Amino acid sequence: MGRVLTLLRISPSECVDIEELAGRLQKIEGANKVSVEDYVFGTKIIKASFIGESEEQQDFEEIVSKVDGVETVQVEECGLIS
Repeated sequence: MGRVLTLLRISPSECVDIEELAGRLQKIEGANKVSVEDYVFGTKIIKASFIGESEEQQDFEEIVSKVDGVETVQVEECGLIS
């Protein structure tokens, strides 16, 4: 089969250290790139990409939503990369 890239937009809960949260997300198996970005009205979000095997069918949205300190998770893109 191939590999699947999933790009997520993650909003942290209030009063969470966003850099520390990004570090915890980077440790998830399959994490490719995790970065903190400016969003609207001075808030910040985390953009994270994950790579998994297509036959494994990992649901990174569900995995990330269970991380303590994550408020919401939205899939921005998902597709085969090879």
